[in-house]
Amino acid sequence: MIKEILKDEKGNMSAARTFLLSSLLFTGVLIVLDSTVWEVPEVAYTLLGSLSVGLLAWAGGPRVAQYVAPQIGAVASGIAKSIKEPRRPNLLDNNPEYREHDEK
Repeated sequence: MIKEILKDEKGNMSAARTFLLSSLLFTGVLIVLDSTVWEVPEVAYTLLGSLSVGLLAWAGGPRVAQYVAPQIGAVASGIAKSIKEPRRPNLLDNNPEYREHDEK
């Protein structure tokens, strides 16, 4: 079952996924040892977290960019449109010819 997680889409063993799994397992063991036996400095957790994020980006790589990047672009485009051209509702009050006492 673990070997299936470590394989990429083509069925080959993925080095990025293998390194990520081993890094996460090492971090888990380190957390247990830190709470029971050792005093691990906070800098070690920072470095391990940075390493894990880098490995996660490597493992995700182009697949993440393929699916997430268009969504980010669509959200940014929508925000830009709303800032540039705010839409006002089509109500009688927005008509420039409307006056306050025209409701008669």
